[in-house]
Amino acid sequence: MDDRLKRYIEEVGQDLVLDDFNVKDQQMRLPSRKHYWVARLIEAKVEKNRLIKKKKTLKKEIVKQVIRDSPVKITNSTAETAAENHNSLDIINNKIYGLNTVIEYLEKVEKIMSQMGYEIKNIVEIQKMEQL
Repeated sequence: MDDRLKRYIEEVGQDLVLDDFNVKDQQMRLPSRKHYWVARLIEAKVEKNRLIKKKKTLKKEIVKQVIRDSPVKITNSTAETAAENHNSLDIINNKIYGLNTVIEYLEKVEKIMSQMGYEIKNIVEIQKMEQL
């Protein structure tokens, strides 16, 4: 598992702790925490797009190199197939795959954070009923 994903899971776990004593504090922090997690989501998407562009550029360079270095004339599609197996493209593909997982997780975190307001409201209502 990606170190970033592990760190995010731990941070989200801390953000989601609600009890009788920290409800008001969590309610006050909620907007800033939503912003924090949305910013992490956007950062991950920007990084993924950057890697996709890098992959395209690198693939074009590798295709040109394969065609240039080949002792026989080969077609572009054959060179592209050979380029797909290149180690540097595998590394980028793995990073993109990892980012997809992080993005999926952060999208779910965003939904959870949006629901937190309702959860806090429900806790406050329960607390009111217990005081009666």
